[in-house]
Amino acid sequence: MKILLTYTSMTGRNKKLAKYLADYLEKNGAEVTLQEMIDADAFELVNYDALIVDTYTYHDGEVPDEAQDFFDDLKDVDLEGTKFAVLGSSSKDHLHFGRAVDYFTMELNSSNGEQVADSVKIDKDPDADDLKRVDMLGDNVLKSLK
Repeated sequence: MKILLTYTSMTGRNKKLAKYLADYLEKNGAEVTLQEMIDADAFELVNYDALIVDTYTYHDGEVPDEAQDFFDDLKDVDLEGTKFAVLGSSSKDHLHFGRAVDYFTMELNSSNGEQVADSVKIDKDPDADDLKRVDMLGDNVLKSLK
């Protein structure tokens, strides 16, 4: 089970969240590549069984600049057979709470990916209930690969 977990993080929240999820997945038998999205290559997704995207939402509900190339390249990649899930920390103080999570979810579905878990949006730092939802996302990705 090879999983690419790619993330963007401005404040460090999503980086911590990505590391938490990577540890959880590895403890449950997955081989995880944890990579910042600015360094990720959407055309390499064929080398993975699943993709997990962890992103913050920038400014007025935008995909972060450092995620834009990866996001744009998804339009040119056929993800048929690739399982995916999306999560991210944002702030409910913003009008467009977690919109980048929605954009990635829509684009991955449009690229023929198979969404295997509900997207998870977290308000600022995760609490115990949020981490349960992240664990559930991880469990759903793992189940989909068996």
